[in-house]
Amino acid sequence: MVVSALLLTGIAVVVWHYVMPPLHFVESEEYPDVFPDYVKVTIPESMSSDNGALFTMTMKDGRSCRITRHREGDTLWVKVSAWHQGDMEGISYRPFPIYIHSDSIDPYVVYRLIEPGYESWSRMSISQRSLVSWNESTVVSNASNERGCINCHSFSDGRPERMLFHSRVNNAGTVFVLDGNRKRIDFTKKSSGRQVTYPSWHPSGRYVAFSSNTTRQCFMLKGRQPIEVYDTASDIMVYNVEKDSWVDCPYLNSTDDWETFPSWSPDGSELYFCRADSVAQPSRQRKKVHYRLMRIAFDGQLGTFVGEPQEVPLKGIDMTAHSVSFPRISIDGFLMFTLTDYGTFPIWHDEADLWMLDLKAGDTFPCTILNSDKAESYHCWSSNGRWVVFGSRRLDGRYTRLYFSHFDGKGQFTKPFLLPQKHPKDNILRMKSYNIPEFVKGEVSPVEKF
Repeated sequence: MVVSALLLTGIAVVVWHYVMPPLHFVESEEYPDVFPDYVKVTIPESMSSDNGALFTMTMKDGRSCRITRHREGDTLWVKVSAWHQGDMEGISYRPFPIYIHSDSIDPYVVYRLIEPGYESWSRMSISQRSLVSWNESTVVSNASNERGCINCHSFSDGRPERMLFHSRVNNAGTVFVLDGNRKRIDFTKKSSGRQVTYPSWHPSGRYVAFSSNTTRQCFMLKGRQPIEVYDTASDIMVYNVEKDSWVDCPYLNSTDDWETFPSWSPDGSELYFCRADSVAQPSRQRKKVHYRLMRIAFDGQLGTFVGEPQEVPLKGIDMTAHSVSFPRISIDGFLMFTLTDYGTFPIWHDEADLWMLDLKAGDTFPCTILNSDKAESYHCWSSNGRWVVFGSRRLDGRYTRLYFSHFDGKGQFTKPFLLPQKHPKDNILRMKSYNIPEFVKGEVSPVEKF
């Protein structure tokens, strides 16, 4: 009765419980099994302030723990002692290093927060997270378009004042935010009813390449993969932002092929994309859909494509048994892509891994240290090409979370680390996927109306 009275009057009772550590600890030569796993990761200098206090962690098995940190040069040493409540003796683990790199990282990452299933997308947002604190804020919420879908945010050269995103259903169109000016364009009225998606800004900011996809879903009655998303048609379309017109290229609009995932080279001289032979009844023959990596030359001054598309060879990969998506090129000439067995939507494919193509040497190799036994998918390079952020479902196979890794510019990555949270378990308890992470060079002003 007392509890009921307290609940009815709206009074919350909080009990603080201090877990007394044992008086004696046994030294161990093993590293502690902490969550998130920050043992021997490499972080940027900007995230190392206050002796790495941003990187909170706990014992994976739930034991109480005490954590101390101190810095020596470019290394942060972390000491963990752990115990079970009531134990007379605990374990003091071997200190582990977190390496600090002088290569800078862009200060913000922007992503869409959405439930991973198709059923519950009525509450979503495009949000931004500071990479020097735990601060997260909303850039745009779908409360602004009556709970319609918002997606495919993209920034011109990582500039927070030049962005676009798509609004579906209500206030439909592509919203451009350009240096404080806002406009919404309904591209279905400019392109014979076709929607646009998967945007990529040209480095000059004058053009945006989109794909126009007719997308469907099918649902599995058995097996580990619950959903397959596939195209029944797709083309590449390039929009001239300054002239409000389309750039014509019949090679990117073939009915016999499906083109998707456009991505400009850092100098804007080439457009990379993925192409598959069209397949009848793709829901039934989805395992026959294999996207190849393509590129075509582009003259940014004239706004015209040059020549015909050419397939980019991927040494050692059988393209009759694999499929490429999300090509992204670093300023060092390395192209990262997601490789799956088939199809165009890798986030539901456990076999989806990140791979690299050295455009200068022509070598192709897996990003082994970044990959897991679950799906790795969308990825983005930092503006200086020294860090990559990517989505991974390695924690539970369902929710996409963000991981970061340092790249040396020569083909080597460091062990990835999970986006730090104020409370370590927030990465597990938050029932949202982090979709389309994009590095941004500064804080993005919120978009409240469009």
